[in-house]
Amino acid sequence: MSSLVRRVHDAQPALFWAGLGLLALMLPSTVAAGFDDRLLNGINVWIKPLKFQASAGVYLLTLGACFLALPRGADRRRSGRYVVWASIVTAWFEVVYITIMAARGEASHWNFSSAFTGFMYTAMGAAALVLSSTSAVLGVMIARDRAVALDPALRHGLVAGLVLSFVLGAAFGVAMSAGQGHWVGGTPSDAQGLPLFKWSRDGGDLRVAHFFGLHAMHFIPAFAWLASRAAAAARARALTYTFAAAFTVFTVLTFMQAMMGRPFLPA
Repeated sequence: MSSLVRRVHDAQPALFWAGLGLLALMLPSTVAAGFDDRLLNGINVWIKPLKFQASAGVYLLTLGACFLALPRGADRRRSGRYVVWASIVTAWFEVVYITIMAARGEASHWNFSSAFTGFMYTAMGAAALVLSSTSAVLGVMIARDRAVALDPALRHGLVAGLVLSFVLGAAFGVAMSAGQGHWVGGTPSDAQGLPLFKWSRDGGDLRVAHFFGLHAMHFIPAFAWLASRAAAAARARALTYTFAAAFTVFTVLTFMQAMMGRPFLPA
């Protein structure tokens, strides 16, 4: 594990430290949650920044790890610079604003109480699109550059996962932001939500599809890695594409389920 950490750091130090920095923000947020009893949407005001700090930190570290599939210097290309700096700037912008709003006890999303909060919500939406697009750009880079020897199934899994993270994550994110909230029917509160995720247990929740879409970059490459060790190259590649297709259908179904006002896991 320590060897992998060093390799990720060496492959892309900027993403490595930016990702760790976001994860480090979870410590003061956790301490704040222990002393601050204010609620927002029925849960502690610090839960949302904690979730975004964790998610954005893991996202940046994942992008950094994916640079291992590219030759050294790939981050100095125009596309590589875009992946690194667009993801770092937008991830930190989102997390810092969400954390500041939590400290103020105010909502960061769907907050139109003033011209400023309305503008910032729109700015966060644009930033989220840029942030998610970096995974697709990195996927295309890996698809085109074969200088680093990779198992074929793993390469295809990385490409499919990174591209689908953008396609699915962005699509369902836009659909969610177009409404007045992430709940569809049920109680408009996270108080009785699914543990850890806080997804609604008595109605639809658009965050479910958004979550699975964004994490295609983890689920699909992980399956490809397992398939490459359990089957011959051609079969492993076919299995990887089958899984990617099934994962896409599953994610779309969770969106349709939410739109019908049905919970992902009912209480």
